[in-house]
Amino acid sequence: MRKTRRLSVLALLLTLGVLGSAGSAAAAFPTNTAGQTEQATSSRGLDLAGTNHGGWDNVSSIGRVNGRPYIKSLQVSNDNGVTFDPLVVPDSANGTNGWAPLAASISGQVSDVYAFISPTNGCGTSQTPETANCYDPPNRVSVYLARWDGTGWDPNFTTIRSTNPVITATSVIDIVIGFKDAYSSLRWTWVDGVPSYWSNTVVDRVGGDVHVRFTPKTVPIMSDHTGCSQIPVETCDIPKASEEDLEASLILSMDTSLSASLAGTLFGTENAFIGSLYGTPPNLTYGVAAPHLNADGSERRGTFYALMPDSVLSLFGTSVASFDPGILAVTRTGDAGTFSPAWSTWTATDNGTSGKLLTISNISFSAPKFQVSRAGANSSNTNTNPNTNNNNNNNNASKGSNAPTIRVGKTISFAGIASGYALKTSGSKLSAKVSTPKVCKVVGKTIKGLKAGTCRGTLTIKPKKGKSSKKRFSFAVTGGKRLPISLHH
Repeated sequence: MRKTRRLSVLALLLTLGVLGSAGSAAAAFPTNTAGQTEQATSSRGLDLAGTNHGGWDNVSSIGRVNGRPYIKSLQVSNDNGVTFDPLVVPDSANGTNGWAPLAASISGQVSDVYAFISPTNGCGTSQTPETANCYDPPNRVSVYLARWDGTGWDPNFTTIRSTNPVITATSVIDIVIGFKDAYSSLRWTWVDGVPSYWSNTVVDRVGGDVHVRFTPKTVPIMSDHTGCSQIPVETCDIPKASEEDLEASLILSMDTSLSASLAGTLFGTENAFIGSLYGTPPNLTYGVAAPHLNADGSERRGTFYALMPDSVLSLFGTSVASFDPGILAVTRTGDAGTFSPAWSTWTATDNGTSGKLLTISNISFSAPKFQVSRAGANSSNTNTNPNTNNNNNNNNASKGSNAPTIRVGKTISFAGIASGYALKTSGSKLSAKVSTPKVCKVVGKTIKGLKAGTCRGTLTIKPKKGKSSKKRFSFAVTGGKRLPISLHH
C-alpha cells in the first residue's frame, strides 16, 4: 500500500505493492487482468512468496496456489440489498481462472473493484514453522476489496469511491469464497462491518463454500499498532486513531488449535480495529480492539455483531425456537467500560442461516472481551437481560469465576482479576500470591502466564478503612502459537 503512514488491519495483512504492469497512470479503469496480475505477482505476499514473507506458492501442504481459497462470486448492492449490480466476478469462477472480472462486467466496462486473498502468517521461502513465527498452511486467510485508482489498487474507499460498482458505507457486499479439500479447516470468520447474510457449507478435508453479505464500516487508522493487532485480542493502548477509513475486508481463521465447534461461526465489528473468538460452548469469549479515541479526539464507541447459529445454540442447551434472552449471560471482562447487548433473529430464508444475532453496542475501548455463557452454568451474572443498558464500570464481571484466559507470556492485572469476580476495589490496595508457581507468577501488579495450565492463587483487597478481604482465583493459561496478525510480514 503506497500510503505508508496509514496502519490499518489491511496494511498489516497485505501491504500491497504497486505494479506498473497492472495498468497505466492515465487509465480510468484497470485492464481485465489487472487484479489477477496483482494477486499473482505481488511482492509482499498473496500468490508469490519471498524470503521472509508468505505466499500461496510456498504452501506445499495444500498443493501451493492450486489449493488456496478463491472467489466464486462477487457483486454489490446500493439499495440495501434489494437489487444487486451485475456480477463483478462471474459465478463460473473456479479457482483456476484467477477470478478475473468479466470483460464487460458492468455497463460494458470492466469493474474497478477487485477481491484479493492473502495467506496471513504464511511462511516465506527461507522460513519454517519450527524456527519462525509462521504457519504451513497459514492459520488465517484475509480477503479484502480494493479499488483501482489509475495506477494500482487501494483498499480505502473513504473519499475516492469506486465507480463500477460504487462502494460506500451503505453498500451491501455479496461474496462467495470457495475452499478446496486440502485447506478447509475453517473456524470463525470476521467481517469489517455489519453482517446480513451467512451460509457455510465448508467441511474439513472436503471443502465447500462460504457465502456472506455485509455492509463495510470504518476502521481506525494508526501510525503504530502495538498490541492492537493480536488475535485473540489482548490489549490496545493507543490513545487515538490518526483517521478513520472505510475498508471492506474479512478474516477467516483456519487455526486447527481452536475448537471444531466454532466451525462456520461469524462475527463483525463496526468502528473497531479487529475482533477475535475463542472457547468452547457453552462458554465463548469474543474480543474487540481499537484506540480509546477517534481521530477528532472524541470518545470512540463501537459495535460488535456475533451470529450464533442453531448448531452452536444447541451446545448451550437452547435453540432459535426456544430461545429466551435470559438463557445466555453476556459479560464484559478485561477492560472495564460500557456495553449494551441485544438479541435478534436470523432466518435461513432471509439471512442464509437460522440463528440468533448478538449485537453489542455502545462499546467503549480499548480491548474489552465479552464472555457468552449459559446463565447459571458457572456464573451468576446479574445482567442476564440483554435489553438492559449497563453503563457503569462494574458491569464487566459476574459474581462467579469470569477471570479471562491469558496466553503464555502474557499478563493480567490484579484489577482485571478483581473485575472478573465483580469485587469492589475502588480506593483499595491489591496484592496477590499464586499457588501454582510453575504455571504463573506475580510480576509487579500483574500475574504472568509461564506455561499452559491452570493458574491459582489468592487476591488480597485492603480498603482504606476496615479489614482486608481475600478471594481465591483460578483461570486458564493457554499455550501454543497464536500469532498477532502483524507477524504476516
